[in-house]
Parts: sequence; C-alpha cells; structure tokens
Amino acid sequence: MELKKGISSGIVAGIVFTIINFVFGFVPGTSEWYASVFPQMATPESMAFMLASTFLVGLFMGIFYPIVNSALSGGRVKKGVKYGLMVWLLTGLMWPLMMMGFASAYLWVTELVKGIVDYSITGAVVAVICSRKGKQQVVE
Repeated sequence: MELKKGISSGIVAGIVFTIINFVFGFVPGTSEWYASVFPQMATPESMAFMLASTFLVGLFMGIFYPIVNSALSGGRVKKGVKYGLMVWLLTGLMWPLMMMGFASAYLWVTELVKGIVDYSITGAVVAVICSRKGKQQVVE
C-alpha cells in the first residue's frame, strides 16, 4: 500500500517538479546563459531528456518518501518541506555550488533559490498525497 501511495504521489510530484523547473526557465538571463555555455542542451532531444529527468526526480521523491516519513516530525506539509530540503541538500545543492566556479553570482543564486523552492514544494506535495487516508470500507 505504501508503494502505491509513493508511486501516485511521485507521479504528481514529477509533474509539479517539471512545471516549476519550466517556469524558472523564464527567469531573465538564465536560458540565454545555458544556451551560450551549453549549446548542446538546446536540442530537442536534450530538452526532452531534461523534462524526463526532472519528472523522474519527482517520481523517486514520491517512491522514497514512505521510507523516511516516520523519521520526520511535524504536520504533513512541514514533513514534506523537510523531506524536500533533505533531498535538495543531497542532490540539488551540488549544481549551484559547482556554478560558483564559472557563472555569475546572479545565476548561481538563482539556481540556489530555484532548488530550495522546487524541492520544498515537491516534498510538500509528496507528503500531502502520501498522508491522505484511503477510502474507508464499510463493514456490515
């Protein structure tokens, strides 16, 4: 049952994660910088791969949330934000740290903020969906 909740929350979280990443692509200067520094990322194949990989991040967050759920304190949303920040510390923080060596502060700070927002919201979505109660069966 937990895996089923994890997968269903992961699918929704994958969609949310992808949408937030897409929206942050419209921050002035970021798309242009990525296109100039990494022109291979502007191909249709690369864009499709990036969409799929962002979706997979959300899906995996949903699948693994039931494992750490009991170790987190707080309500549903608070647990989810904590979980999202934990995942961000393990995965999402690395790119802004690496960018400090070759990108302007505006770009890596934007990536830093995007990651915090993106992972926190996605974690909250996962926690809310995973903690919903199933339909109660009436026993006669």
